[in-house]
Amino acid sequence: MNLSIDHITPTETAPADATIAPKQKLKGKVNLKQRAYLNSLSGMIDYAGVQITGFFINPFIVSGLGSSMYGIWQMINQMTGYTKMVDTRATQVLKWSLAAKRDVAAEEEMRNDVTTALVVTALTMPFALIIGAVLSWYAPHIVQAQAEYVNLIRITCSILIFGLIINKFFDLFEAVLGGMNLGYKRMGFRAMVIAVGGVIKILVIINGFGIIGLSIVQVALSLFTGFIFYRIVKKHVPWFRFGKTNTGRVKAFGKLSGWYMAFTTLKMLLMNSDKIILGYIIGPLYVAKYSLTMFTSMAVQGAVVNMITGVTPGISSMYGNQEFEKVNRARKTIMLFAWLVSAAIGCTILMVNKSFVSLWVGSEHYAGNFENLLILLISVQVIFFQIDSFIINVTLNMKSKVQLSACVAVLSIVLGFLLIQKYQIAGLCFSVLIGRLFYTIGFPVLFKKQMKDRFQPFSRDSVQPLIVTLIMFALTCYAGYFVDISSWLLLIVSAAAIFSVAGFTCWYLAIRKADRASIITLLSGIKMFRLK
Repeated sequence: MNLSIDHITPTETAPADATIAPKQKLKGKVNLKQRAYLNSLSGMIDYAGVQITGFFINPFIVSGLGSSMYGIWQMINQMTGYTKMVDTRATQVLKWSLAAKRDVAAEEEMRNDVTTALVVTALTMPFALIIGAVLSWYAPHIVQAQAEYVNLIRITCSILIFGLIINKFFDLFEAVLGGMNLGYKRMGFRAMVIAVGGVIKILVIINGFGIIGLSIVQVALSLFTGFIFYRIVKKHVPWFRFGKTNTGRVKAFGKLSGWYMAFTTLKMLLMNSDKIILGYIIGPLYVAKYSLTMFTSMAVQGAVVNMITGVTPGISSMYGNQEFEKVNRARKTIMLFAWLVSAAIGCTILMVNKSFVSLWVGSEHYAGNFENLLILLISVQVIFFQIDSFIINVTLNMKSKVQLSACVAVLSIVLGFLLIQKYQIAGLCFSVLIGRLFYTIGFPVLFKKQMKDRFQPFSRDSVQPLIVTLIMFALTCYAGYFVDISSWLLLIVSAAAIFSVAGFTCWYLAIRKADRASIITLLSGIKMFRLK
């Protein structure tokens, strides 16, 4: 099966026996910019719910569990995600398949794709359970737990793995919404569930139920969230129900899903091994420092990545129609806007994060200004290679991503084991930054190849913002050594002022006039309060 759709119609990515209806006339012209804005807004609201809830509950969890057990809790959460190594990501294949052909495929074919994705997902679950059992058994040794916590950690791992398996089936509903470019229809629902869950987690900690109680709450939230998504899909996707499938369709879907599984496995090793390796080599106390210091940087990363995720279903329509020039223009504008937000907030983090962590959970949990800079650079690096990664997903050409990811994962993990013992958190950050350079360079090359365009790594469009960013990050990191804010009100006012100055500086020094006009045009086409 050809995994590239450069020279074929979107429908040819479906199994051979699928039937395609003639392209139907749409009821009205879809405003892709408005849909992209709404999808991004929905993702950012959800992520804001996660971060705000985390802001309020983390002090309770750190205080209730203690720094060492909090570090173990972070490691366990990351470790249980390894069950996704056997995840074929059939739901992701479903999402991008629907996104590419939603305007041309018959409803029956889309129902058949939903059923095929469900079957492929179900076939992997026994393997996920086996991996989960192995992880649960060895988890106490990996997190360096004391003997009295062995059973506690194994039970907690088992519960969390059960929750992940539940999520995999419910991801089907979210994939349908995303593929139909209707992700905004869930706006606010997940944030509401997360907020309620946060309150329950605080009660669990206060009443002494510990990490087992926290894991049970997460499973309950997964079940409730899945039910809500099912109701949303039933309401807003009229054709949604299960159709038919056969062995041929399952094999075809599974073959493409297999590349997603390979990429997921490698990405898991790369993106979800930092806390495990750090804790295994130098202990969970360092994991606690690392996790709490990176809270603000991860907030920026998650917000921008959610924005990008909301935009990609619209880009997939352009790609499906072979409108490569539009895809290139959209990518450039997204890159510039993401950079502007990242640079302005990044400068703010470098100056006030030490004060933030001190006020939030105590100065003893701050990793240091240099480590803070390295963590921020990791987050910014992720933002930019994720933009191209999401667009490459639209093309369904996963083979090159898998090969590139193998190089990144091996280099990052090997460097981590070599550097962490001597340089601790800074060593971990260096290993991640160096390893992911393959992504930083490789993904733009792959993108340009898919768009039949020439890669120009040293153009003014890329070099000018990079130089300005590095200078501003260096200055604000140095200034951060002298900033010590002792009240939340002053912290908020200072952060707002720094963000405004940094944003204004980046806007005029790093972005050319024509590019500023493109961003303004993009934003002016969005109706902020129009929710459809």
